[in-house]
Amino acid sequence: MGNRRDYLINSIVDICHKIDKKGWVANHDGNVTVKYEDNFLATPTSVGKSDMVVEMVLTLDKSGNKIHGIGKSFSEMKLHLAAYGAREEINAVIHAHPPYATAHGLIGGNFIVNLPEAIVSIGDEIPVADYSMPGTEKSINTISELIMQTDVFMIAGNGVLAVGKDLNEAFLRMELLEHLIKINYYANSMGTPMTIPDEDKQKLIEKRISLGLITKDKKTQPVPDKEEQKNEILKNLISEEIKKVLLEK
Repeated sequence: MGNRRDYLINSIVDICHKIDKKGWVANHDGNVTVKYEDNFLATPTSVGKSDMVVEMVLTLDKSGNKIHGIGKSFSEMKLHLAAYGAREEINAVIHAHPPYATAHGLIGGNFIVNLPEAIVSIGDEIPVADYSMPGTEKSINTISELIMQTDVFMIAGNGVLAVGKDLNEAFLRMELLEHLIKINYYANSMGTPMTIPDEDKQKLIEKRISLGLITKDKKTQPVPDKEEQKNEILKNLISEEIKKVLLEK
């Protein structure tokens, strides 16, 4: 029977090599963690992901302090701890700098997903966290808030964070986001991309809910009907005009 700890350590090394081959990291970019019993297994700081071997994987306590392993814990462990602390079902966190998604984060503005299958997989809108210095209280609070809404998101000036029940799920979510933003980049260079009708988008969101892919604490609201929105605006305008007439009397 296999050893779970060894399996997770090998998974970390495998993911490190994958994100390096994908071109999502350079120099010492990126960090990877997984839950193991009451502790965490993590990549060390100042090591290129292509150079990772099993002997380098650290064991950290629940506060992110090193228990044993070669090297030191990375400074952004607080971001990982914020994600783990926000949702119990998270067992893995990957932080990297995939170029297209990282570039979108620098421009800012949430990314609207316009491929139907992708909406089911990761949602209809992927947020961008506002810029803040890594490791500050502001950055930690931002991560805690966003992770309640989504499983993958961009951080202005600091790449992408993805979570999952295991490392493979977190990796696939990051991979899909990078793929979608790359497609969107090409589409915009060719013309004006299509958008999914609100009615269809709501059906896709409902499918996502039925598969249990909506994060537990995310409040899902129906996509508002455009005609209803117009009627509501008109009602408010009429109400304001009536108030003005009454006040003049």
